[in-house]
Amino acid sequence: MTQTSKALQQHTVVALVYDKPGVLNRVVSMVRRRAFNISSLAVSHSETPGLSRMTFVIEGDDTVQEQVTKQLRKLVDVVKVSDLKGANAVYRELSLVRVSATATTRSEIIQIVEIFRANIVDVGHDSLTVSYTHLRAHETLRYLVCR
Repeated sequence: MTQTSKALQQHTVVALVYDKPGVLNRVVSMVRRRAFNISSLAVSHSETPGLSRMTFVIEGDDTVQEQVTKQLRKLVDVVKVSDLKGANAVYRELSLVRVSATATTRSEIIQIVEIFRANIVDVGHDSLTVSYTHLRAHETLRYLVCR
């Protein structure tokens, strides 16, 4: 007996929710209870006062995406849910890394940051904060940090 396995896809779902305490917990708990995997989550204020935008990436087939969307629409705190499937979107990953830096290692760290086309966003007495944006930052970041 052969079993056909469906390839896991990543679906980006955006939910407009009320900006109140506990909403993030209720939304994430709903997804967790149903054993859906969230691989990325970002929450920020929206252009409308009193509302926040939750953007998350869910792994699974189209059925999983449909179920998540339906379940989100049932929540009282959710105003609108949309799937970015087929939408023109630019996907980027952002990493912020604090690097311990002494006076002697600071110039070497700056050279490595330039090689990877990253940016230094903060300079402290004994550290540098590096911002790195890439399509797959988690893969390339390993090389940047291990240097």
